[in-house]
Formats: sequence, structure tokens, C-alpha cells
Amino acid sequence: MRRRLCFLFGVLLFAVLAFVVLNWSDAAVPGKALPPPFDGWGAPDVPMNAAVYIAPQRPSAVTIRDTAGREATGRIVSFEGVAIDPVREYAARAEFVDAAEASVAALALEADIWARTHGSALWFGKPDNDWADTVRAAWGEEDRVPWAEHEPVPWRGWLLLPDDPPSPLLALGFIRNREDLLDRTLGELGVEADGLGSALRLARMGLASFGLYGEFGDAPPEINADVLRGTGTGIIVVAESSYPAFVVGLLWGRIVSAARLEAITLDGEEAHYRSLEDEWHMTAKRYGRTIYFAVAPARSEAEELVLAVIESQRARRGE
Repeated sequence: MRRRLCFLFGVLLFAVLAFVVLNWSDAAVPGKALPPPFDGWGAPDVPMNAAVYIAPQRPSAVTIRDTAGREATGRIVSFEGVAIDPVREYAARAEFVDAAEASVAALALEADIWARTHGSALWFGKPDNDWADTVRAAWGEEDRVPWAEHEPVPWRGWLLLPDDPPSPLLALGFIRNREDLLDRTLGELGVEADGLGSALRLARMGLASFGLYGEFGDAPPEINADVLRGTGTGIIVVAESSYPAFVVGLLWGRIVSAARLEAITLDGEEAHYRSLEDEWHMTAKRYGRTIYFAVAPARSEAEELVLAVIESQRARRGE
């Protein structure tokens, strides 16, 4: 009896070790650096739950309209935003082509939004509180720290984005997956992906990094679903679990179920797919403890983004 128990224990131990090794070898490999101009973006030294940096390849026209019908049009060179809550408590800095456009844009903001102009830059946000004072002080003093030091988790997530995407990188950002923050923010953008936030929490993925791909002709007049449709491609979200890879592997079936994904094959590799509401499509791919989600207006575009991830990972591994 003792020999039989030892034998069963040995088999079980071997199976566990084999599972760990297989999942470890499948770990996602990060790149070495971000492409310009994103490699020069530093973090303002302030507390935050989300951030975004948008850098179009050429100045993009944007129209600002307030609830009273006032309207202003300008050309934005770059945009940076940080937030405690992307909808309720945020601060943003938009760089226009000249000071006149920044001043005109400030006049068209809604009444509950604070605004400051600094040459060709317009700073704005809500509400006007102590946190907003901290952000303005950080920007005014250019109090920047490397993202790798201030927020190492999203930094690593950005390095895991593909090297050769189908369209140029337009924006980088991250959002913490706290309570309903991720699902609610996606909903404000017009992307209803119920269950995604809870699926990531199941795998102890407390933060999602993202890259937005494409290029604006004219920037959308407001932040909504047109932000994605207007770029022509879509977005890749990267999340890493605090669990070891083999634990994520054991939970993978439950994660797939919670996120409402179905299995598909892309270029000979297992991936997953889900059709979202309002004609959005999501494709997912797992590498060890890392999960990629691609969202785009067309299924082919979402799959193309994941194929870029697969090709990038193969190249980084020397396959």
C-alpha cells in the first residue's frame, strides 16, 4: 500500500512539474523599448488609476462642443490624460499647433470643467480639487519619473505589445481593474464587454495596459465609440496575472467562461473569440500568465491584431 501511494505521489508530482514547465516555456516575451515618441513619455509623479498618451503622426483636427452649443475647432499635436476615474475625476493636457487654438478651445469647454492655458497647451479636467492641484503642480514643474519606476506593471505591459502591428501605434495607456472601473470605462467608450473585468479579477489581473492602433483623419469630437472606429484598426489590451503561469492555466477554463469566449485557431495556434454588442469583436490569446485581448470594429481586424502578437512572440523567441 505504501509503495502504491509513493508511486501515485510521484506520478502526481511529475504531472504538476510538467504542467509548470509547459506553462513557463509559454511565457510572453517583452520587447526592449517603446517606439518614438512614446519612448520619451514620462509619468507625472502623482497617484493615478489610469493614464493615456495619444501621439498622432500628424496634427489632428478636433471639434469641442459644450452643452450650450458653443463650438471650437483646433489641431492637436499630442494629448495626455491621467485619472483617478476616467469619467469622474481626471486631468488632461492637450498640445495644439498654436496658442490661439488652445485659447479658443478653452472657451468651449463645459462649465464644470476647469481649464488653464499655457502657451499652445490646454490643461483641463474635473473636479477642481486637491488631486487636480497635485497634477497641475507636477506638469508645471515637469516633475516626471520613468514609467518603469512609477508604474512598472503597465510599463511591462506596453513592452509586451507587438513589434510590427498592422497599423501605427497611436496611443498607450493603462487602467486598473478595480471594482467596475474597467467595464464602466469600456461602456463609456461604447464597447460593452460584460464579464471581462470579472474574468480578469478571477485571474488576479489588477491592471490592463493597452495600445491603440491606427491613425485619425480628424479626431472625434468626443470620447466615445468613434475613438476606435475612427482609427481604422483597434486596440490591444494586455493583462498579466499575479498568479504563477501554471495556476492561470488551471483557471483558464473558468476565465474563458467568465469572459464568454469561444475557442478558435489562428495561424495554427489556439486563440479565443467573442462578438460584442454594437458590432464590436474581441479576440484573445494566452501566453502563460499573460492574456492579450484585441478589440476592433471587424472580426478580421481583431484577428489581425492577435496575429501580430503571435508573429512578434515567435520572433522574440527565435522561432
